Amino acid sequence: MKVLNISILVFFLIFFTSCSNSNEDTSINTTNDTVLVEVEETVKEPSNSIWVSAKKGDIESIKQHIAFGTDLNSKGSNRDETALIIASCQGHYEVVKLLIDEGAELDIQNDEGVTAQFCAVFFGQVEIVQLLNDAGADPEIVNSLDLTAMDLVSVEWDGTRESAVKFYKLKYQVDFDIEDIKSAHPLIMEILNK
Repeated sequence: MKVLNISILVFFLIFFTSCSNSNEDTSINTTNDTVLVEVEETVKEPSNSIWVSAKKGDIESIKQHIAFGTDLNSKGSNRDETALIIASCQGHYEVVKLLIDEGAELDIQNDEGVTAQFCAVFFGQVEIVQLLNDAGADPEIVNSLDLTAMDLVSVEWDGTRESAVKFYKLKYQVDFDIEDIKSAHPLIMEILNK
């Protein structure tokens, strides 16, 4: 008896399924309406500002800012800087490269007239200077002290220059060795003179 009930149940299921499928097929075939479903991918807002991410060298956060649509040229921080300026000052090559690849403007100046190129030159970041130079950054932009990036590497290193580097190391909160900065300037001059 159980087998007979199960067989009847299976028969009815097959029958109703085939009937409902044939009805659906007929209704689908008789209408030409196409339903499009749009799927929007939501990108989570980054937890840090783009300027904090640039300072930390947090490339994943920078990628999240790019996906979120953050303006890469927006200015922030206490010196009205872009993420590119901050990353260049801090020596974060991969972040600088990503920002350049994503179309960040190269020659924006902060409130002291400093560009990403100027900052990289000042702190002896040879690879970043090369990267910015190859991308077309202008080393002849004049800052608020009437200096260009080229001026920085054209003058002889002396006590005044070393004092200035020490001062700006504190101001920009960077941790580069002064001897490394000093030894990088002849290499940077070659890059900028090409």
